[in-house]
Amino acid sequence: MTVSLAVSPALQLCAGAVIGAIVGYGYFSALWWNVLLIDRRAAARALLLFAARVTVLALTLFALVKLGALALLSGAGGLLAARRLLIKRIGDGR
Repeated sequence: MTVSLAVSPALQLCAGAVIGAIVGYGYFSALWWNVLLIDRRAAARALLLFAARVTVLALTLFALVKLGALALLSGAGGLLAARRLLIKRIGDGR
Protein backbone atom coordinates (compact mmCIF):
# COMPACT_ATOMS: atom_id res chain seq x y z
CA MET A 1 0.00 0.00 0.00
CA THR A 2 1.44 3.37 -1.01
CA VAL A 3 0.60 6.61 0.69
CA SER A 4 0.75 9.75 -1.41
CA LEU A 5 0.28 13.18 0.09
CA ALA A 6 -1.04 15.91 -2.18
CA VAL A 7 0.91 18.95 -1.04
CA SER A 8 1.20 22.25 -2.90
CA PRO A 9 4.60 23.06 -4.45
CA ALA A 10 5.06 26.15 -2.26
CA LEU A 11 4.45 24.12 0.89
CA GLN A 12 6.83 21.43 -0.35
CA LEU A 13 9.59 24.00 -0.87
CA CYS A 14 9.12 25.69 2.49
CA ALA A 15 8.63 22.54 4.53
CA GLY A 16 11.55 20.79 2.86
CA ALA A 17 13.93 23.69 3.39
CA VAL A 18 12.99 24.15 7.05
CA ILE A 19 13.04 20.45 7.86
CA GLY A 20 16.31 19.98 5.96
CA ALA A 21 17.95 22.89 7.79
CA ILE A 22 16.85 21.66 11.22
CA VAL A 23 17.87 18.06 10.61
CA GLY A 24 21.06 19.18 8.86
CA TYR A 25 22.07 21.32 11.82
CA GLY A 26 21.54 18.38 14.15
CA TYR A 27 23.28 15.96 11.79
CA PHE A 28 26.41 18.03 11.34
CA SER A 29 26.53 18.97 15.03
CA ALA A 30 26.42 15.27 15.84
CA LEU A 31 29.16 14.68 13.26
CA TRP A 32 31.36 17.14 15.16
CA TRP A 33 30.55 15.36 18.43
CA ASN A 34 31.51 12.10 16.71
CA VAL A 35 34.90 13.54 15.86
CA LEU A 36 35.40 14.63 19.46
CA LEU A 37 34.34 11.21 20.79
CA ILE A 38 36.72 9.43 18.45
CA ASP A 39 39.49 11.81 19.52
CA ARG A 40 38.77 10.90 23.16
CA ARG A 41 38.87 7.20 22.23
CA ALA A 42 35.21 6.64 23.15
CA ALA A 43 34.56 4.36 20.20
CA ALA A 44 31.40 2.70 21.53
CA ARG A 45 29.62 6.01 22.10
CA ALA A 46 30.89 7.30 18.75
CA LEU A 47 29.45 4.26 17.00
CA LEU A 48 26.06 4.69 18.72
CA LEU A 49 25.98 8.37 17.82
CA PHE A 50 26.88 7.52 14.22
CA ALA A 51 24.03 5.00 14.01
CA ALA A 52 21.55 7.49 15.47
CA ARG A 53 22.74 10.25 13.15
CA VAL A 54 22.39 8.16 10.00
CA THR A 55 19.03 6.73 11.09
CA VAL A 56 17.51 10.16 11.71
CA LEU A 57 18.79 11.45 8.37
CA ALA A 58 17.46 8.43 6.48
CA LEU A 59 14.03 8.68 8.11
CA THR A 60 13.87 12.39 7.38
CA LEU A 61 14.75 11.91 3.73
CA PHE A 62 12.17 9.15 3.49
CA ALA A 63 9.52 11.48 4.95
CA LEU A 64 10.50 14.23 2.49
CA VAL A 65 10.16 11.79 -0.41
CA LYS A 66 6.59 11.13 0.73
CA LEU A 67 5.90 14.89 0.58
CA GLY A 68 7.23 15.18 -2.96
CA ALA A 69 10.25 15.78 -5.14
CA LEU A 70 10.39 19.51 -4.40
CA ALA A 71 10.37 18.81 -0.67
CA LEU A 72 13.27 16.40 -1.09
CA LEU A 73 15.29 18.84 -3.20
CA SER A 74 14.70 21.80 -0.90
CA GLY A 75 15.42 19.54 2.09
CA ALA A 76 18.79 18.71 0.55
CA GLY A 77 19.37 22.42 0.07
CA GLY A 78 18.50 23.08 3.71
CA LEU A 79 20.84 20.29 4.76
CA LEU A 80 23.71 21.83 2.78
CA ALA A 81 22.92 25.31 4.12
CA ALA A 82 23.14 23.98 7.68
CA ARG A 83 26.46 22.32 6.81
CA ARG A 84 27.84 25.60 5.53
CA LEU A 85 26.64 27.43 8.64
CA LEU A 86 28.28 24.94 10.99
CA ILE A 87 31.54 24.87 9.05
CA LYS A 88 31.64 28.65 9.29
CA ARG A 89 30.80 28.54 13.02
CA ILE A 90 33.21 25.75 13.98
CA GLY A 91 35.97 26.72 11.59
CA ASP A 92 38.93 24.40 11.69
CA GLY A 93 38.00 23.19 15.19
CA ARG A 94 40.96 24.71 16.99
